[in-house]
Amino acid sequence: MAKKLSYSAPGRICLYGEHQDYLKLTVIPAAINLRTTIIVEKNNTNEIKIESIDLELVDSFKITDDLSLVKNEFDYIRAIIMVLFKEGLVKEISGFNVRISSQVPIGSGLSSSAAILVSWLTALNDQLKLELNRIEIADLCFIAENKILGINCGIMDQYSSSLGGIFSLDCDGPPHKIQRFTTNLDGLVIGDSCVRRSANEPLTLLRNQITSGFEKIQKQGDFKLRSLASDTLTEFRDTITEDEYRRLLGVITIRNITERSSIELSKSSNQDIECLGSLLTKQHTMLRDYLGVSIPELDNLVDVSIKSGALGAKLTGAGLGGCIIALAPRREEEVAHAINNAGGKATICKIDYEGAKKEQPFAIFI
Repeated sequence: MAKKLSYSAPGRICLYGEHQDYLKLTVIPAAINLRTTIIVEKNNTNEIKIESIDLELVDSFKITDDLSLVKNEFDYIRAIIMVLFKEGLVKEISGFNVRISSQVPIGSGLSSSAAILVSWLTALNDQLKLELNRIEIADLCFIAENKILGINCGIMDQYSSSLGGIFSLDCDGPPHKIQRFTTNLDGLVIGDSCVRRSANEPLTLLRNQITSGFEKIQKQGDFKLRSLASDTLTEFRDTITEDEYRRLLGVITIRNITERSSIELSKSSNQDIECLGSLLTKQHTMLRDYLGVSIPELDNLVDVSIKSGALGAKLTGAGLGGCIIALAPRREEEVAHAINNAGGKATICKIDYEGAKKEQPFAIFI
């Protein structure tokens, strides 16, 4: 009987730098202790047989080098197989029985998709002796999600899930400059609005508005988005639309907030936690009023979190649904209680420093 082995990868929150990764700017994500777990067992059938414990769904497909997507919940599994063939990393793959279970809610802005991709490739990396390092795993998972699955994402999710911890990631690469932070950043509370974003179209429109506005400004001079000042942006206000102006001003302000928070997080001692909290809330204001990706349910959870003792809070993820993250050291229980009373679902979480890993012993689903 084939041996069952278990692999897992964490979800993530974005602390600072929302909607910066696809613009090749800097982000500060943190992996969290909510994980997706995959148990694999070789079956020698030339088939992948999949079972999702949470969705109560099953599927199977033949392994071929011309595999294609079928537009169902298990296309994430197919996409990784497709990447391995396309990148020439495998010539054949033996069959596996695959069981998936996740603590990361789907569509919540906590990168459930990256967690499943990274945990699945981590499993295949071990099973097939591919000898990929964690950054290579993250890069391949990005190709699977962005290029094959066609999801409008940057690289933040895959890097956070694969590497673990909290770090600053310069998305202008590869290679991508990474600065790791050692802070525990205690007091994190996730507030799930329980509203699931079902369409990419509004986020595609946002991205297009940012890009089109900046292209118009670049025609006026050699400007870079990572250095463009808000005063300079104002000088060109008449050459771009009002929506483009607001989107770009939001991007620039969030960029500056991320730079300021990176300085604070890099301190070995005497971090200004109140400042870090305030920067979270300022970023939420930009996401709400300038990028237009918040919704009343998220705004309400941010408000009740702060009123109940959080130092700051913001939506996490692309927005238009999903979760907020609140920073509430020593007030976690009060904030969680307020979120639940406001109709959300609260989870007190910690930063996960392990990243993707092979479990010992393997997980048991019941």
